[in-house]
Amino acid sequence: MLITIIIGAFIAAGVLDLMIRKKFNIERNQKFMDQFINRKHMLFEIAAYFVFLMVISSGVYAGKQQYILLFLFFAVIYVIRTFLEYVFLKEKKRYIITITYVFICLICSAGILLFYK
Repeated sequence: MLITIIIGAFIAAGVLDLMIRKKFNIERNQKFMDQFINRKHMLFEIAAYFVFLMVISSGVYAGKQQYILLFLFFAVIYVIRTFLEYVFLKEKKRYIITITYVFICLICSAGILLFYK
């Protein structure tokens, strides 16, 4: 069931990404580093990933909790990214796609909570 949820999330993200980009005429990032607003944003996300990995690898969370935390963590990262994109890059409209990723992550967390045993 977990694999179904993750594959469904990737497919939904890809399809929604294409549809939103086409509808709102949003350009793709030219390179990987274009997804960050500035250097501080990049360093914050890298630090957040390391902290998350340390928390998960500590062994406090296991099974279903790890997967729920994973998607909730990505949702929080995307909420922060959405806010920064809305404030600093509003004219590019990238925040619309990023907020979609937040909802996909929250739906995945709920799906794992309800259906994964």
